[in-house]
Amino acid sequence: MDLHETKFAKSGREIIHIQVGKAGNAIGNQFWQLMCEEHGVNTDNKDENMKGCLVHDGCLSGPRGYIDVFFNEGKSTDKKVRYVPRAILLDTNMGDLASIAEDVRVGDIYRPEDIIGNDESSGNCYAKAFHTEGPDLADRCLEMVRKEVEKCNCLQGVQFCHSASGGTGTGLTGLLLKTLRDYLDKQSRAVMQSFVLAPAPGISDVVLEPYNACLCYQDLLEYTDQVFLFDNKALGEICQRALEKDMPKMLDLNSIIARCMSGITSCLRYTGPLNADLRKLQTNLVPFKNAHFLINGLAPLNSKASGKYRRATVLDLSQQMLSKDNVTVKCDPLNPGDEFHGMQKARFLASWTSWKGKFQTKEVDKAMHEIQKDGSRFDKFFPDWIPNCIASSISGGKQKQDIERSVVFATNNTAVHEVFDRSIKSWDSMYKSKAYVHVFEQDGISVQDLMESRNIVQYISDAYTEFARWEDKFFEEMSGGPKPVIRERAIDNDEQRNIAQELK
Repeated sequence: MDLHETKFAKSGREIIHIQVGKAGNAIGNQFWQLMCEEHGVNTDNKDENMKGCLVHDGCLSGPRGYIDVFFNEGKSTDKKVRYVPRAILLDTNMGDLASIAEDVRVGDIYRPEDIIGNDESSGNCYAKAFHTEGPDLADRCLEMVRKEVEKCNCLQGVQFCHSASGGTGTGLTGLLLKTLRDYLDKQSRAVMQSFVLAPAPGISDVVLEPYNACLCYQDLLEYTDQVFLFDNKALGEICQRALEKDMPKMLDLNSIIARCMSGITSCLRYTGPLNADLRKLQTNLVPFKNAHFLINGLAPLNSKASGKYRRATVLDLSQQMLSKDNVTVKCDPLNPGDEFHGMQKARFLASWTSWKGKFQTKEVDKAMHEIQKDGSRFDKFFPDWIPNCIASSISGGKQKQDIERSVVFATNNTAVHEVFDRSIKSWDSMYKSKAYVHVFEQDGISVQDLMESRNIVQYISDAYTEFARWEDKFFEEMSGGPKPVIRERAIDNDEQRNIAQELK
């Protein structure tokens, strides 16, 4: 039997990937390069007949995993099995899509009918992409999704990759989220997750970014189950500080996002002692309704020169993933708080660690327990009212070159309110003079719609700030005292006071 026709195990837990806009397609392209590398799909141009087939190196070098999670199976002209990404690429600029399709590595492994776009352009405006240029593209995308859903044994979820700054990444994505949520709720219980490039502080080339971002966050709140946030400021600092690249390129930034996406989905694609799926991931990471905006940490992150001085132990990886220097969006998840300035202490509401490589369950569980136990240096950042709030998965599989063991840390941390506060501040500054409001009004977004989106983002920020304000305990022990004393600052209402009195 030809090696390339070998049948690999199927997971029956497929994911449909949709990348929207210039930034979304650039990130998605990096993601598919990494998927091909991990699963052994050939992207070499030396033999066109072998493009998309499994790499033949004389043996099966490492586990191929469940390749059907992200790839469909097809046939090439010489009867060898060819694997095609289960991806849909959308943009309102065909020039950007053409550059993706012409990529020398993975450009021609996409199916041509999965590349959907036009040359109308959104003008970096949410309203134009949502109401004017988007409906036709959304209908064509929905038809492709219907076909993919019918092929799936058990659709696990739909993941989006887009920006929260430009017009296409916000407006067209919002329209797709609304359309697909209505369709998928009738067909399956698929998880809707999104990998979002949020506005970066001090870095922007889109004038309408404040309005676009607030409208985008409103859609993400209403139609998605979990949202993973990134921004170019944090990614650039990681490249400069950890990877020692003085002038990082966009490919370097996008590759970090691709590694996070790979790590989060690795538990579906490879077997291991601790398995999981998207539904379990969503259940563990979202402890409160509408609080599903997540930040990420990644380890190891070091240059080739410094990597030889570090050993990727569970302890070392745990320290790196919790470091604020490794967070992929600009906020401080280890903010100790400042009562004098009214700054709340950051809290890890819920977290997920996805370990990839050869790990023992015992050593991972021990490391996670040490992080949360009383007296540890991270103890004050974990609330007592959600005990054991770090879940884990361990999976095998091939990784990026020079990396044997890695971990991705996804966490629901109250510090994420900093991301929303920046967007609100920018929105208020622009709206004060009613600047560019007419651009949205002429394409169907009224002033009331803009105000509503701003208020909803304020609601998200206030919710996370409130979670950070909650105290851990109703009582504090007094030395030598016969009974514990109620902590007044922990009591927010009469119901809590009555409970505390009864417990006392």
